[in-house]
Amino acid sequence: MNQLDWEQMLFTLILHAGEARTKAKEAAEFAVEGEWDEAKRLMEEAEKEQLEAHKVSANIVKMEAGGEQVDFSVLLVHALDLLLLAWIEIDHTYQFINMSKRLKTLEDEVSQ
Repeated sequence: MNQLDWEQMLFTLILHAGEARTKAKEAAEFAVEGEWDEAKRLMEEAEKEQLEAHKVSANIVKMEAGGEQVDFSVLLVHALDLLLLAWIEIDHTYQFINMSKRLKTLEDEVSQ
């Protein structure tokens, strides 16, 4: 793989992982407002973006496992770091949405 193709692969990973993370953060903001359907829609988008990022990451692993030399670079580290951050953001956002729903239920009970 030439250098340009390699960098495009890494930027594709960065793009999808970054979008996944952004969508999850947006979902959390909607959850704060109690807009559950919009939060759910955004989390579904985050999952789709995360899947695309994961496909690129898996391809990189396959390349190296197949004997192809994978260039170690700051860009690779950044791409993989962002992938992990996106996974964490998605997991925490699901937890945050669930806690927000529970809090809303409790607030509704108290205000009756």
